[in-house]
Amino acid sequence: MPVVTVRAGSKQHPGRFDVLVRKATEKASNLLEENDRVLVVYEKGCASLYYERDDAAPTPSPANRPS
Repeated sequence: MPVVTVRAGSKQHPGRFDVLVRKATEKASNLLEENDRVLVVYEKGCASLYYERDDAAPTPSPANRPS
C-alpha cells in the first residue's frame, strides 16, 4: 500500500498541529481525486497518508510527494 508523509515543519511553535492538519487534509483531498480510499494516521510532528490505487490508474509523480 503506497504511503505519503506530511510534516508540520521543523520548528516548534503554537499552532503547529493546525498546520499539520491543514497540510494532511489538502494532500488527502488531492489523493482522493485519483484513489478510492485514503487513511490518515497522525503521529508526533507528521501524518502518514496510506492510499489504495487501482493498478490501471497512473501513480502520482514524485514531484507531488512532499519530502
